Amino acid sequence: MDSPDIWRRQMKLGTFRFSRPHDLVIAQKPKLSVGIVIACRDGQDKLNLVLASLSVQSYPSKLINVYIIDDGSAKPLTIPKIRPKNTKLISYKNSEGKWGKTAATSDVVSQIKSDVLWFIDADMVFEPDHLAHHMKWHHDADDYVVLGWKRFVKDWQYTPEQLVQTLNANGFSDLHKESWGKELWEARVSLTNDLEKPGIDGYRAFVGATFSMKNSQWKNLGGYNRNLVTGEDTELGWRVFVNGLRTVVDRKALSWHLGYSTVEVHKNQIQRHNDPTFAQLIPQMYRIREKSKFDWLVPTYQVFVDARETTLTQILSLREKLLATPGSTAKFVLLAPWAVLNRRYTPVSDLYSDLREIKNWLAQDPQFTLEVIPADQLISIEWILEEFKVGSTPYYIFADANTSINLKELAEYLLESEQGLVGVVDKKDQRAFAVFAPAIARAIKFQGSVYQNISELWGIQWLNDDQFMKLQRGKNTLIKHFFSFLKREGKKINSPRQLLIFLKTLFTLIARELFRRG
Repeated sequence: MDSPDIWRRQMKLGTFRFSRPHDLVIAQKPKLSVGIVIACRDGQDKLNLVLASLSVQSYPSKLINVYIIDDGSAKPLTIPKIRPKNTKLISYKNSEGKWGKTAATSDVVSQIKSDVLWFIDADMVFEPDHLAHHMKWHHDADDYVVLGWKRFVKDWQYTPEQLVQTLNANGFSDLHKESWGKELWEARVSLTNDLEKPGIDGYRAFVGATFSMKNSQWKNLGGYNRNLVTGEDTELGWRVFVNGLRTVVDRKALSWHLGYSTVEVHKNQIQRHNDPTFAQLIPQMYRIREKSKFDWLVPTYQVFVDARETTLTQILSLREKLLATPGSTAKFVLLAPWAVLNRRYTPVSDLYSDLREIKNWLAQDPQFTLEVIPADQLISIEWILEEFKVGSTPYYIFADANTSINLKELAEYLLESEQGLVGVVDKKDQRAFAVFAPAIARAIKFQGSVYQNISELWGIQWLNDDQFMKLQRGKNTLIKHFFSFLKREGKKINSPRQLLIFLKTLFTLIARELFRRG
């Protein structure tokens, strides 16, 4: 394929990795409609201020509809005089097992037809161009999820009328002389180039106070997880990430958050409540998962293994090395002609003794699934890519069972390389390759070869085993590991609190290493 063809195909497929333009301006002739969703329980006074700030948004009012969801307020909410023209109040009837922000939002949003959904908290004040800055991204492409920029304020004395007057006089920045931001959040955003290079922890920057996405993307993602009472934005952010969507933090989309966040006020209670659910749904939550050896709902790895011509020992060795990191889990699919084991045999002259031993030991283990393939099937990369069940798992791996490659190290190198797929072939022509979730999730959305789509959207790298082992020898140097940790984590220190977190983590890792070594 020559260069012009590659360029045209790239334009059709979309962006490379998480890149985005840096020169977007507010759309001069916007055409996309917006559904603004505010889930609220009590808090009428703050809601009045939210609606007042929405009433002076510069985005065309004819394209805006506001949906206020009253999720069981003690005193029913009302629509104030100062609000956007097309504002609707929806009383969500609570019942057992059907209440709370996630249930109310999911049910109401399922009926909204707007092109874009903008979700906001009911204690926010927005600069007049806030929505317009969100919408410039959605006019550019369909796969953006946009986060606004917010600062927290302790006190406010203005009325809705005074707020509108100040905003109309370009006085947004004058509303509050004292404010604060979330230091860790702002540091994470800055260190990742505003999430253009998010790393695997970039999803933690996803917060629910002001975010927007195309309605179609919300539906494809499945919306909020209805089982979550709090932390729904973090879990949604993880699914946004592994689905290959581009999360953008727009620093020009300014807002004030009125008062402290719930997490700030009740950190310990919220953490105790959220941790077990996060551990079930977000594989990257290693430090929570490592506390218990549960079979978590979403595995860290989905692994297909060619189990023909191998042994139980080799299968178990692959698993042991892959799951060496505390808190990691995997689901294995073992590919082999399992049907041959139904034939009559005698234990002393069993032609399929290795295969039978694998089945007898592993068939009832929930980590393993046995999938039948013909004895002579050629397992192509494209076939495997189409077999993966893409979801919230971050890593998808295939390996010939007799490979000499450590699959955990392969997945780690995949992340370090920033490629979409990394593969290694050893001297016995045994293959192993790992695929990054955002890469395959985006690749399968387009027609054509999944492998070629990954190559053009994310990048592919193949190595021989000598090249891979050389990389591992360098990476596995303890001193290099230590200084990489200091460099990476040290960048996050921007307050006394972050220094304490850093020192606590450092001491924990040292203690764990000493304990492991005895």
